[in-house]
Amino acid sequence: MKTRIISAVVGLVILAAVVLLFETPVLDVVVALLSVCAAYEVINAVGLSGKRGFTVVCAVFAAFFSSSYYHTFSSIASFVDFIFAGVVLLFVLTDKEEIKFTNAAAAFFAVLIIPKTFSMILLFRNYQNPICYFLVLLSLAIAWLNDTCAYFSGYFFGKRKLCPEISPKKTVEGAIGGVFGDVIICSLLAFVFGMVTGYEIKWVNLVLFIPIGAVAAIFGDLCASVIKRQLDIKDYGKIMPGHGGVLDRFDSWLFVAPLLYMWNIYFPFI
Repeated sequence: MKTRIISAVVGLVILAAVVLLFETPVLDVVVALLSVCAAYEVINAVGLSGKRGFTVVCAVFAAFFSSSYYHTFSSIASFVDFIFAGVVLLFVLTDKEEIKFTNAAAAFFAVLIIPKTFSMILLFRNYQNPICYFLVLLSLAIAWLNDTCAYFSGYFFGKRKLCPEISPKKTVEGAIGGVFGDVIICSLLAFVFGMVTGYEIKWVNLVLFIPIGAVAAIFGDLCASVIKRQLDIKDYGKIMPGHGGVLDRFDSWLFVAPLLYMWNIYFPFI
């Protein structure tokens, strides 16, 4: 527990530093690093990290797909998508003994879907200051507070298992506590934001989304657990002692962020 708390504190300090440099190229670098680390974790989990050339190519694509350049040159990026799909197919057709289809599919997921989701942070940056900060912090709060509130709710009140075959420790009571915790704390966060900045919060849109986002966070965590069970691993990595790897910490957020981004387009919070 002590190691987990220390890692969390260090992580929050780094997050604060990134937020302060949110509108600088530092954010692009951080997002690229997160994407590359997450991609490597998946590649390592399926046993392909030993193939250095393959891993380097995947890392380059992961960095590109998570960058602002991808969104700037969307037509070129779409073309690159097809090229990379062809590269993956080439691996499947010409190297069947070493790179199987399931491993290649996992690599494709790692270097395309995950980095694209991390790039949501850069899309949030398109909103004016300080709304961009609010959206990023709200997405992180929904994902991470859900996990924390669910843990304590399950610890004190948990009786009925939520999905014992996937995650034995998760309970129905914990999931409910996570949703309610998200609604209360994130609403308080929005209230403080409105008070400090003077912006008017559209409470109906916000309060309707928070529980939806909380459920998405739970679903993201369970999906990550399914993959880990199928690959027979406990954590995706060890970059954060007590928490695991990048994907272990961001699995819920990867489901929350795109949903929040799309929701805010049609039902803006501010």
